[in-house]
Amino acid sequence: MHRTKIIFNPQSHGGEAAGHLEQVKSLFGAAGIPYELALTDVPGDGRRAALEAVARGFTTVVAAGGDGLAGEVAGALVGSGAVFGMIPLGSGDDFAKSLRIGRSISKAVAAVRDRRTQVIDAGTVGSPADGGGPEIRRHFMNCVGIGLDGEVIVEKEKIKGLRDLKLYLWATIRALARYKGQRVCLDFGGNRVWFEALLVEVTNGKCIGGGYYICPDAVVDDGRLDLCLVRKLSWLEFFRHVPKVFKGQHKHLKQVNLGTLTKVVVESETPMAAQVDGELWPRPVRRFEIGIVPRALECIVGGDDAGDRFKSFS
Repeated sequence: MHRTKIIFNPQSHGGEAAGHLEQVKSLFGAAGIPYELALTDVPGDGRRAALEAVARGFTTVVAAGGDGLAGEVAGALVGSGAVFGMIPLGSGDDFAKSLRIGRSISKAVAAVRDRRTQVIDAGTVGSPADGGGPEIRRHFMNCVGIGLDGEVIVEKEKIKGLRDLKLYLWATIRALARYKGQRVCLDFGGNRVWFEALLVEVTNGKCIGGGYYICPDAVVDDGRLDLCLVRKLSWLEFFRHVPKVFKGQHKHLKQVNLGTLTKVVVESETPMAAQVDGELWPRPVRRFEIGIVPRALECIVGGDDAGDRFKSFS
């Protein structure tokens, strides 16, 4: 039997995940999966627990929480040979959608038991040392959002009492009230293009923000990352077009450019906020260097499609 480590974030989904801890333990026991449990407390705990699990010989490491925990744990497992699993308990759970794992806890545990896997790509993102701090580099599994997306996470962390898609929508409206976009340069390796951009999104998965299918054609194992560039929008254009993103029907809009890539450098004359796998980048910076590691990680996959994203926990 595979040695399984569960890394559980009780603070996911505004603290609601803590109420599912006993359920997760019971379901793993009923499924006959021997496991060891670790609880996280602060950002970085998931990565540290995953690295420790690998060092101790665990062959399966399961992140029970949201996209932030999943990104930490999965990123730590790249190149380790361990298999990544996920119990989605967060507000967005966007990475889980690309792994076809819905928000049924019992089904997610069954997927760990059945151990059907897929080898996926991972992204890399880094910002060089500057006057504001040291160099930062890490893997990402789902997305890097630069500009508006980073500002949305800033606002999200201030909002109390909302969950899931409502939380991201309100945070987006608040971010748009003060952030109007900025001039950015995209360098694809000798081909430099300048844009007045509201958002630069580079993804491995299809979905961000709990329900925005920003790169609906993205595939996690095709050896390429997907790009969605959104130019500046008026308030009227935003409210008119944002519902289309929930169904991935924004591809034809003149304000949107979509494509694929293996590497890109995103630069601006002024610092840019960003989110990586749902977590705020440590500080605004002027340069992000993004690339891909093909076939980086073996992941447990489920049988649910992304259409069950509004299903409640069960």
